[in-house]
Amino acid sequence: MTTKITVGSRFVTLEEFAKFPERPRYELVSGILVELPMAETAAHEHTCALVGMRLGQHVFPNRLGSVLGSNYGYVTIKQAPSTCRNADISYISAEREERKDLHGMFFDGAPDLAVEILSGFDSDLELPQKTLEYLNSGGRAVWVIDIDARTLTVHTPDTPPLILTDADTIDGGDYLPGFSCPVADLLPAQ
Repeated sequence: MTTKITVGSRFVTLEEFAKFPERPRYELVSGILVELPMAETAAHEHTCALVGMRLGQHVFPNRLGSVLGSNYGYVTIKQAPSTCRNADISYISAEREERKDLHGMFFDGAPDLAVEILSGFDSDLELPQKTLEYLNSGGRAVWVIDIDARTLTVHTPDTPPLILTDADTIDGGDYLPGFSCPVADLLPAQ
């Protein structure tokens, strides 16, 4: 298991983070720069590609907004010390896209949908915290995909998590209107 690495001990401001040369490889967590490890498995990258493709096939032709990969930052806590997170895949509705330019490279708040794919470096405490940050800063849904268990857990504000298996179908609810896809189509073949 690879662990995330804390880089330095002094607080970094959002403005400083925006100037950091290799920002996509880092998150800013409560003002501390944290290095993100590279994906550990081909299954993780394959799942990112499948989810991005399926979302894009619905979002782009219907002009619903943007589907983005892991190099885009979401400022979930703006006041100092700030937090800026990177989702594996994300969707921002067309109505909210104008918020994509905080400090020239971040989204002010959470995406409408954040998709996190469990990896060996996700801690039992960090992913629930990250999910809460997304939902508390304007996110409408978080999907957590567990490749090994072949499940997709849907987190939305004020409702209990919904766990779907690869035999179920996920829909986009009110956050991604008209989207529907078998969960199995978002997972690598067994």
